[in-house]
Amino acid sequence: MKKKIRKTFALLATAVMGMVLFTGCGAASSPSSSGETAEKKESAEDEGNFDGTVSIAGIAPLTGSFASWGEGAENGYNLAIKEVNAAGGVKIGDKSYKLESAVFADDKSDATEAASAYNNCSSYDVSAVIGSCSSSCTLSFVETAQKSGMLVITPYSTNATICKTGDYIFRECFSDANQGPTLAKMATDEFKATNIAIVAAEDSDYCAGLAEAMEGALDSTDGVKYEHYGCVTTDTDYTAQISKAIEQGAEVIIYPNNYDTVPNFVQQARDAGFDGPILGGDAWDGTDVTGYEDKFNNCYYLAHVDLSADTEAVKNYVSAYKEEYGSDSGLNAVSSLYYDSIKMLVKAIEEAGSTDPSVIKDALLKTTYESMGGTITYDENGDAVKPFTVETFENGNLKYYGSF
Repeated sequence: MKKKIRKTFALLATAVMGMVLFTGCGAASSPSSSGETAEKKESAEDEGNFDGTVSIAGIAPLTGSFASWGEGAENGYNLAIKEVNAAGGVKIGDKSYKLESAVFADDKSDATEAASAYNNCSSYDVSAVIGSCSSSCTLSFVETAQKSGMLVITPYSTNATICKTGDYIFRECFSDANQGPTLAKMATDEFKATNIAIVAAEDSDYCAGLAEAMEGALDSTDGVKYEHYGCVTTDTDYTAQISKAIEQGAEVIIYPNNYDTVPNFVQQARDAGFDGPILGGDAWDGTDVTGYEDKFNNCYYLAHVDLSADTEAVKNYVSAYKEEYGSDSGLNAVSSLYYDSIKMLVKAIEEAGSTDPSVIKDALLKTTYESMGGTITYDENGDAVKPFTVETFENGNLKYYGSF
């Protein structure tokens, strides 16, 4: 009964940009039209007495299908920069450097655009590029970055192959190599399922990779059977896959797809009579349940952080975010991951005593960082080792379920 799927890869060839590695401070640069404006840049940094500058760049989907992620990403990124500078900047030896963003580029939720966005970022004299969100977008430029010696930290791309590209590539989020088995374990241990259906988009590096990782874990679990029903990211009708899942007697459905498709799928599953648990991956973050509130009871997804947590780190971030931007628009897990990626990078630069990416990467590999979602360390591939948060819904309201 078990079926396999192949991961798809969206590695696109991009030109290798020449760049200057530096050990002092980054070159001052003006914002690009595809990145942040001068007004945003000024609001993100406090003026002070600094010995120079350290420049970085960012990439996120500011437009396109995942623009709500991009709003939070840019806001979290800029808030972190502002706080670093307000606290005295980046401290290297007995000097303090102002942290600056050379550009924050829009990948438009598209892999080809992401490759162009990376080329834009790497044309500046920067110590690191922070981005992007979608695995397909990040996969489009990490090989180029590795070849050119550019340090990349992806806050939100979980495809398991990303950090295997090379030693300049890191992630702040967890990997699908860990997320997939955790979803499988939730289904079998937490919900005692022995019959599972997986519905995953086969044209997405994220969805296909996560499904494959789940299946690998289920293959080694005794007494469990599962079926995989494929779909694509543009599907709006899932009645065929859901009918087959119900027909097979599935006790749990796992839907490891992006947030923009989740309400449609959950509604159709509930309307078809499936009232069992529906599980999702971290890309469920940002799902709009308006009009579907009652459908989302008994739905759960893996998250990087619970922004309702009663911890000092989370409360301080939420408060600072709302004060800075005047509302909670874009206040999501993605925003916190970009924020933490900046703070983690600064910690590594200070521990390295250098702004040279070839030196920072070695320090980053040894870094222990207290993120909002828990303690982060790195394995030998540059993959973050961190705890999982599980979120659920109660009458349409997001609620912390537990840690896994």
